[in-house]
Amino acid sequence: MRQLGKWTRVLALTLLLLQVTGCGIYSFSGAAPSHIKSIAVPPFDNQTAEFGLAQDLADALIEEFVDDNTFKVYDLRQSDSVLYGTIVRVNDAPNTITASEAVEEYKVTITVRIRYEDLVKGKVVWEETISAFGIFPAGGGLAEREAGVEEATKKLTEDILNKTVSGW
Repeated sequence: MRQLGKWTRVLALTLLLLQVTGCGIYSFSGAAPSHIKSIAVPPFDNQTAEFGLAQDLADALIEEFVDDNTFKVYDLRQSDSVLYGTIVRVNDAPNTITASEAVEEYKVTITVRIRYEDLVKGKVVWEETISAFGIFPAGGGLAEREAGVEEATKKLTEDILNKTVSGW
């Protein structure tokens, strides 16, 4: 019995060492350049008829950066970097159709063109067109569609944040 206790301690110590040394190689600091400590997110341009979406998207993105805390969010004059965006398309399309060919759910897709600039070095870090969607029930009113738009906005802000702070 005494021998079993010794092996249990050796196994526990080995597992602990593997866990500590295994986690030592990871970093959660992101891949952002070390000289960039802050970001500005001006209101997005809007090439669609969706009133208020540009400000809502910029506000949601600012909130996402504040929650993430990788960069401090400042105005353009005080920032090391800036994220410009243009909403280029908002599209509603059937998503789920019943056997009797009735639309059950719709999908609202928001497409934005994003440009992330390093203001310290004066260069574009990345530029990309990104789309995300949200689902809402057919026959629902504006509130249900708005919930779909909010879902798409949440996905967009997460994708943009991850691309900005991780570089992938």
